[in-house]
Amino acid sequence: MKGQSLNQELSAEDFNRLVDSVVKAVLKVGQSQNLEEAIVIRDELRRLPDALLTEVLNQVMLHLVPIDPLLCRWFIIDVFLRDAPAEGRADVAERINLLLADLQSS
Repeated sequence: MKGQSLNQELSAEDFNRLVDSVVKAVLKVGQSQNLEEAIVIRDELRRLPDALLTEVLNQVMLHLVPIDPLLCRWFIIDVFLRDAPAEGRADVAERINLLLADLQSS
């Protein structure tokens, strides 16, 4: 319930600011591919309620794929999902591939 109330209290403007902040942080850490800094971002994101975390990660992927698909793949799969089961990582990799294919076909 706590996660739901936080999600409901978060305005669209605040949500967009959160997504923009995460995207900027990932872009910055991506310049050096500093794993330790990327893990700090991951750990901070994991503090969010599950439903909000899912929405933030979805938006981060949508923003990062057009900018830098390799960075998106690195952060989401190699950093954020580093401890996830292989099939979960494969599913997300496929989703990133589909986003990239949609972008390239447009």
